[in-house]
Amino acid sequence: MAIPSYKVRLETNEPITPNVRKLVFRLEDPKTITYKQGQFVSFMLGTEDGRPIKRSYSIANMETDGVDSTYIEFVISYVEGGKASELFFNAEPGKEMEMTGPFGLLCLTEELPKRVFLVGTGTGVAPYRSMIEQMRTRTDTEFHILFGAQYLEDMFYLDDFKAVALLDHVHFHPCLSREEKPGCFSGYVQHKLAELNPNPETDIAYLCGNPNMVDEVFEMLKDKDFGVKQVKREKYVFSRF
Repeated sequence: MAIPSYKVRLETNEPITPNVRKLVFRLEDPKTITYKQGQFVSFMLGTEDGRPIKRSYSIANMETDGVDSTYIEFVISYVEGGKASELFFNAEPGKEMEMTGPFGLLCLTEELPKRVFLVGTGTGVAPYRSMIEQMRTRTDTEFHILFGAQYLEDMFYLDDFKAVALLDHVHFHPCLSREEKPGCFSGYVQHKLAELNPNPETDIAYLCGNPNMVDEVFEMLKDKDFGVKQVKREKYVFSRF
């Protein structure tokens, strides 16, 4: 089956932290895309040694569902010397690009256990933002969103996560590793997760972001007898292209 390809046009490009920008692309041809919350898309960035170069970004749209969406929102961190981040950070509205997708399996399943842990660092929380409307309606499951960053100024989408956490079955845990702030856990997301005592009999976990965090949390959960199918993982590997 051919991979769907889309012509998209940059609509907005704005900073949301000192090191992260939010980009919104409007679908031009075709005019809509259907995706599952938690999936990602890839952007074609030219070629190198005759091979296509692409970079992938998690969809951060906050919609009731991903059917016939007319836009794609994502966030990107700046990587010093990285050609992709230079391209996107400096892109002007109106820029046209080619996008493919959607891809990925980091999605909420139809049947969920008692508790779901959504663990992310940096831009790794983007897919969880896309799941917010699903979390609102799935009241039989207790959701715990763990957002890890070094400093409070590095966090984004806080209003969205705090708003959904007003519901009794949703909990938001901002975790700061380099400073102490009221309402935030002081330490890494893996330490906060350990405090919540994940149980393989009743819980599953989603991990997204820094590869070291993903690996460390996965090993911790395996030590607690979590099976591979109970832990969904997606690593963000930074490249200097």
